[in-house]
Amino acid sequence: MKSNVSLLRRLGAISYDIILAFSLAFFIVGAILIAFFDKQAQTDLLMFGVYLITVYLYFTWSWVKGKQTLGMKTWKFKIEQDNGENITQKQAFIRFILATLSFAVIGLGFIYQLFNKDNLAWHDKYSNTRLIKN
Repeated sequence: MKSNVSLLRRLGAISYDIILAFSLAFFIVGAILIAFFDKQAQTDLLMFGVYLITVYLYFTWSWVKGKQTLGMKTWKFKIEQDNGENITQKQAFIRFILATLSFAVIGLGFIYQLFNKDNLAWHDKYSNTRLIKN
């Protein structure tokens, strides 16, 4: 099934969500550092893990439980399976990993949307999900 959300709208929501997710992660890491560590722990691999888990949970929980992140809500679109149902945890995991990789390769997974006949990015296509306007 085809997605009817433009790349520009998608990138707008992603920008909004990245700010929110990292703000949440910084807050959580700050609270952990204040409660349990000294300032030198800020570079610890454990702190990176907390950042990653927080960002992962922000996106996947929002997609699975409510069909949209706050950025998606602001830009007026949601995520679903082709049958209109909420996506599964497995689909959210695949989507998160592939979206992260898409950014890592200079956004190629997102640019792919411009050439896909169904208007899907890599992570949409391989997680069997789509974005639709509200």
